[in-house]
Amino acid sequence: MTRRIAILNNNTDTSAFAQRFADDGQKVAAGLRLHRPDWQYEVWHAHGGELPPDPDAYQGWVLTGSVASVNDGAPWMASLAELVRHLHRRQVPLVGLCFGHQMVAHALGGRVGPSPGGWRIGTAPTHYRAEPCAALPWMQPPQATITLFAAHQEQVLQPPPEATVLGGDDFAPTAALRVGRHIFTTQYHPELSREFMQALLDEYGALWPAPMVAQARLQVQQPVDAALFMRWAAQFLEQAASENR
Repeated sequence: MTRRIAILNNNTDTSAFAQRFADDGQKVAAGLRLHRPDWQYEVWHAHGGELPPDPDAYQGWVLTGSVASVNDGAPWMASLAELVRHLHRRQVPLVGLCFGHQMVAHALGGRVGPSPGGWRIGTAPTHYRAEPCAALPWMQPPQATITLFAAHQEQVLQPPPEATVLGGDDFAPTAALRVGRHIFTTQYHPELSREFMQALLDEYGALWPAPMVAQARLQVQQPVDAALFMRWAAQFLEQAASENR
């Protein structure tokens, strides 16, 4: 069945560096298209105040990352938070990535703030809890730990009251959340490429301590589980939409 998926690009970075690559919404669409090529993907620039006029026209949503903070209080973020609450009330399938993960937590009553460990750049593991993950049919094929590209200095410090923590690690214990059967989020970046991460370190490496950048350069050379996560995300959107009909 063809599904119509709204991808909200939240990234406020308009630098020359960012413009060298596809925008974050197109990155997400490309990752999902590998697994569901027949779906219709529409990218909306939420950071510019652009939201679909008819939210109920979509069977699934994805919120991208951003260099912005959900705590900035920008007007477009208030509109996005209200949209998240609308989708939650209607139990519409939604996947949140990095900023999207944090926005879901923020909008639904959780708390987001600076990571106790500071910046995380490179890759990050998420250790998924056997309970409750073993009962999730869309998390197939199962894998106890997945590694994705990471670039963040804030994280979810307290999940929303209705959320279940699916996994994390010592640095970010609440790195993966589920709300009901219709929201799935990760702190990390399945949509980013190795080329992008290498270029990011080249462009902005001076902003971080040299040992951190050196470690990140080694990490981004290693395999990541982006394709597996995107498969999970597609299966999640598909199953959640079927249950919501």
